[in-house]
Amino acid sequence: MPAQNTINQQLDTLFRHEYGKLVSLFANKYAPHLIDAIEDAVQEALLKAAKVWAFKTVPDNPTAWLYRVANNQLIDYLRKQNRAVEWEGNVAEAASEGQSDIEEKVLIDDQLRMIFACCHPLMKPAEQLMLSLKLLCGLSVKEIARALLKNEEATKRAITRAKQKFKHDVGALAVPGGAALTERLETVLQVIYLLFNEGYKATEGPELIRTDLCEEAIRLAFLLTNESNCDKGELKALIAMMLFKAARFPARMDDSGRLLTLAEQDRSLYDEGHIQWGWQFLQDSSKFEGTSVYQLEAAIACYYTTAATYEKTNWKAILGLYDTLKEIKPSPVVLMSRLVVLSKVADAKAALKEMTAIEAEIKGNQSFLALKADLLADVGDWPQARMHLQKAISQAQNITERRFLEKKLQGWVGKA
Repeated sequence: MPAQNTINQQLDTLFRHEYGKLVSLFANKYAPHLIDAIEDAVQEALLKAAKVWAFKTVPDNPTAWLYRVANNQLIDYLRKQNRAVEWEGNVAEAASEGQSDIEEKVLIDDQLRMIFACCHPLMKPAEQLMLSLKLLCGLSVKEIARALLKNEEATKRAITRAKQKFKHDVGALAVPGGAALTERLETVLQVIYLLFNEGYKATEGPELIRTDLCEEAIRLAFLLTNESNCDKGELKALIAMMLFKAARFPARMDDSGRLLTLAEQDRSLYDEGHIQWGWQFLQDSSKFEGTSVYQLEAAIACYYTTAATYEKTNWKAILGLYDTLKEIKPSPVVLMSRLVVLSKVADAKAALKEMTAIEAEIKGNQSFLALKADLLADVGDWPQARMHLQKAISQAQNITERRFLEKKLQGWVGKA
């Protein structure tokens, strides 16, 4: 019998890799207004997999197994709703397809249609993001709220409204052409960016890094390269950024599962293949006109990843990139990240002084509290540093991150 931990890991990976594929396939096969039933069917298939595979060998083709179970669930739903006649063609087709492997091209085409359907202009930008993260990526409401720095209950209501628009207004799923595609591509790239960030630093749970989410984000980005009209500088730069960051994954944790800072990481463990691939995509992105947010972030990630040692990191160059990024995208995450670099180029006092300008907006944010604690420690204000770190610890929902902060606090005990 396979170990339960192994089964859980396999299911988690399958959920992230297959959830969006199956939801996209069924939404295209049946209709967008059946999205609730489709989500329920896919989730039910995963629950059944958890029960069956805990006692039996995981099938050679788990995707086909999940497809058949979810498809049968949908057929039962349609029949119970007295929709058998209306959906007779689809049911017959789906029943026969369920017995064979699903063609990769069909999956790619269906997912491309779904990506752009979730970013339909009839929905507000925030609704597009939330719906995409929910349907394409299978993120929970809590994960989506954290990714967008939103209230959880408000996020839940917004997702419900977005799904209503999706069901009634989107119509047939299709990849738009011309200006319509360009208009939606910006949101699509932001969805992939947010998905990767959630995997890079998970909202909750025992693991800090959710490699399954990061891999899914990279997979979706590569999926877009199959559509010639999407293959733009922004896409190539986003892929470069993700590859540079993913290259550092093997060095971010020690053997005991402890989080390692950039200064502590063994750079010999960085994935050279990802770095070289990232270089290629970053260079390719520069062949297009203009400078995008993703190019700047990819260049920053490149500096961090390719520095021979932590001490040799080119902080001044990184600060220059953040100064430009701040003008284009003055988000809380960008502003906080820039303050870290400013403290290296100037000092912690300079960073604390600039921090007051953004404190009113994000002072309750866990990352903000932890950053302020570090800066206060750097200037020797240990009582305030400990107080802010304790607040950050109280908000930490990720176990690995909380342990990292708790260990830091222990090291600060007794310092005047």
